[in-house]
Amino acid sequence: MNESEYPIWPPGLWRRIVLRPNPGWIGAALEDDMHCFHLRIDHADGIVTKVAARGVRTPWTACTGAPDFIAKSLTGEPLSEVANRDPAQQCTHLFDLAILAAAHAQDTQATTFDMRVADRVDGRTTATLEKNGEERLRWQLNETMIEGPDRFAGLDIKRVSKWKHGFPADVAEWSTLLRRAIFISGARIYEPQMDKRAVEMGPGRMGVCFNYQLPQAEESIPIFDRREFSMTPHEPLEGLDPEAVFEAMA
Repeated sequence: MNESEYPIWPPGLWRRIVLRPNPGWIGAALEDDMHCFHLRIDHADGIVTKVAARGVRTPWTACTGAPDFIAKSLTGEPLSEVANRDPAQQCTHLFDLAILAAAHAQDTQATTFDMRVADRVDGRTTATLEKNGEERLRWQLNETMIEGPDRFAGLDIKRVSKWKHGFPADVAEWSTLLRRAIFISGARIYEPQMDKRAVEMGPGRMGVCFNYQLPQAEESIPIFDRREFSMTPHEPLEGLDPEAVFEAMA
């Protein structure tokens, strides 16, 4: 494998996630080119006692209903069971954030994840994940197949949920986060059909997430609010005051 055959970032997608654990609660925020969400989970004795969430920037109008839905779904659940809810009923990105926050609810240190995915050339890309500024994963991919480095070569990111268990728990978590960033990176070149409701986007999309569930899919229309972080001075979640934002969500 010749790494020079794979484009490197920038340009490309940049997704950042911040986690701020505190006694009895954890705050989490996510931003990338197309999405921005804030989440707070309060907990006691391993049980979710309250969930507050905000869709700060979403790609569809119906997505704004996802925060209330996830709050009702997760309140009263054990932290250990958050990941076992039906993902198709939830906003994909808010649910991913909730799973991550629940897994780190007992942490004592803040964590920042940065995922970067280079814009593809002939189906190839390079994707990286940093934790607190230190690179932990770097994959060279051709479509959905990882071609390097050797420890991941031959693995298909569409099957991460199966093969991740062969790696240490932290690598499994990072792989899940990086996979999501790779999957959404193609939206950078997608031009939304502003005149179509979600229900008109084709049967293949129906039922895949909160936006594509009935009845909201019948009214949901696109919101074109895309940001560019790779070729500008701006960064995801810049200006976020985690303590102020998350405390205000109590």
